[in-house]
Amino acid sequence: MLQLREINQAYDNHHTLWDINLEVAQNSCSAIVGQHGTGKTTLFHCILGFLPIMSGEMTWQPKNTLPCSLISLPSQQRTQLGINYVAQGSPIFSQLSVEDNLLVALKAGQPSDRPAALPTIIRELFPALLVQRHQRSGALTKGLQGQLALARAVITHPKLVLLDEPSEGLSASEEDQLVSIIATLTQRHNISVLLMDNNLAFVRRVADTFTLLHHGRSVLTGTAADLLRFGGIETLVAGTSTPRVM
Repeated sequence: MLQLREINQAYDNHHTLWDINLEVAQNSCSAIVGQHGTGKTTLFHCILGFLPIMSGEMTWQPKNTLPCSLISLPSQQRTQLGINYVAQGSPIFSQLSVEDNLLVALKAGQPSDRPAALPTIIRELFPALLVQRHQRSGALTKGLQGQLALARAVITHPKLVLLDEPSEGLSASEEDQLVSIIATLTQRHNISVLLMDNNLAFVRRVADTFTLLHHGRSVLTGTAADLLRFGGIETLVAGTSTPRVM
């Protein structure tokens, strides 16, 4: 679905990403892990079109479509192709109700002559939000605010959603709910997920594959189960050590 090959990026004379390779398959969840400041957010912004790249290839090819290059496309066109983003901190309209937040996102992605009604994907995946649909969204718990931000991103049924630190600050039960939601998105609704998160226990539960960034380079890739095989990966993500295969 999304394939990055030899991506390089720099801010002025500061080289931030070096020959990054990454692939997100159809109907899958992929994770990017790595210490803070190693280029994860920069890579997301390159995929979204917020930042230009110096060199490399970025190919977009959902199932049953011809491949296209994202390199020259502005961020708005990438959204139109079906790439959505949930930034860290759950951006929502805190003074609006839960339902109004969802309807604003729905109307933004639909022709104006279509009636605004919450689609099945919201009713199926986010029942807790429907219970509080008339509640002011700023009064929700952190976990429900995160669910609302994700619901806003998937309400128009995109093909790929990028999630920035989705497990941060969640309780165990809220994390369980998020794992279930992401699994349903990928397995039943054909929405792939690319997330960055340093909670390796969460990544092992939710992701099919992972890529480890270290000093702006993709140094390890594998299945989520492979995270158990690489010695020292926890300290590497925390900012020390180097990867070692067990």
